[in-house]
Amino acid sequence: MKLPVPESPYRQRRLLGSVVLLLIGLASVQAMAAEDAPASFGWTTRVIAESRDARPGSAFAAGLPLTGFGRDRYRIEQELRGRAGPVSLLLTATESGQEGSKPAGRFVAHEAFADLDIGGERFSVGKKVLSADVAYGFRPIDVLQRESRLQLAPPPLEGIPMLSWDNFSTDGAWSLVIANPGHQRRGAAREDGSVALKLYRREGMADIHGVLRHSRRFGVELGGAISVVPGEALELHASLLQQRRGERMVPQPDAAGGAQLLNADAAIVLEALANPRRALIGGTWTTEAGYSLLGEVWWDGTAPDAADWQRLRRQSVQRAAMLGLPGVPAAAVAGASAASLRLFDQGNLLRRGALLRLGWSAPASGWSAALDLLGSLNDGGRTVTAAVAWQGERLRFDAGLRRYGGPGDSAFGQLPDRAAAFVGFSLAY
Repeated sequence: MKLPVPESPYRQRRLLGSVVLLLIGLASVQAMAAEDAPASFGWTTRVIAESRDARPGSAFAAGLPLTGFGRDRYRIEQELRGRAGPVSLLLTATESGQEGSKPAGRFVAHEAFADLDIGGERFSVGKKVLSADVAYGFRPIDVLQRESRLQLAPPPLEGIPMLSWDNFSTDGAWSLVIANPGHQRRGAAREDGSVALKLYRREGMADIHGVLRHSRRFGVELGGAISVVPGEALELHASLLQQRRGERMVPQPDAAGGAQLLNADAAIVLEALANPRRALIGGTWTTEAGYSLLGEVWWDGTAPDAADWQRLRRQSVQRAAMLGLPGVPAAAVAGASAASLRLFDQGNLLRRGALLRLGWSAPASGWSAALDLLGSLNDGGRTVTAAVAWQGERLRFDAGLRRYGGPGDSAFGQLPDRAAAFVGFSLAY
């Protein structure tokens, strides 16, 4: 019996490309037909400067020259945003640099997608930001965009290549999304190919969200979120995600010997998880005078726990003690120390986190300010952030200061940056 030969990935990509070109062609036809929807574009120039204060006596000191920790940096962004018929664009050209390095340039199409009406049904194709959830500091059901929250001066979000079938009604909506079509498992979870069903429903004073996603990496992910406004001043929200499989980054086991401690490739390992959960509960209280108070607590079964951060501290001290020993190359110590800092390269560092945010805004004057306290309920680490902003008709100003602290073996207590500050200006044309 002759077995069927599966299609090659190259042929699948060609087929997908043909479908995308067909849909873009349909979008062009619709754009020419939509004479009552003129093109609208805007240009924004943005300048951001950041100052970083390195933590003195860091156990990671040997590896810091190989990283961006403790270095001042800047970004100059030229952003084009607009819409022409069914096609939406968000393009950014960025020049960035940091202390001790040459400037670098980058062009990114953050969003480039078309909304199509085919046979009375609405479809979207292209690259689009797919953020989701009702929470602020941590978003359990954001399984497509996987946005890293609470960054000090974040760049624009980069969208996900996708095809979606969307349906809207007066009290709800649903979308069937094929993310990263043609991909299987890639380097990061947001780059994986997946299929997701997103739901929204308005019931009285409550907004209800749901998501069902399947990928090769995590299997089935099922989650829901709700936001309720019981009164004019109070809003309550909660979010929950259950995964069939999960993963988290952790330091290598303590049993590793000296040679293994100097192996940069093994400094951080990926640990598989069975049935992890993410959950959050919070609320916001707002006054007529423009003040607001937000509080949230969460659990993230895919984040490092206190024992992981303590192990990272022990191993960083062991590596630092090996400097200068006979037969131990300084470059090996530096490389392994730098590689171990990858544990900080994830959206959420806290297994059990709590956020308290005091905000104020005066729309008539354009001024707003916020004070955030983020704490770990596992290891006692914390960050304090103060920020202020002014928004004019075309000009915007932002500035902020963040301080990291806590026990020396906590996540924020051993972060190589002790403090950071930023200032930013943007001008819209």
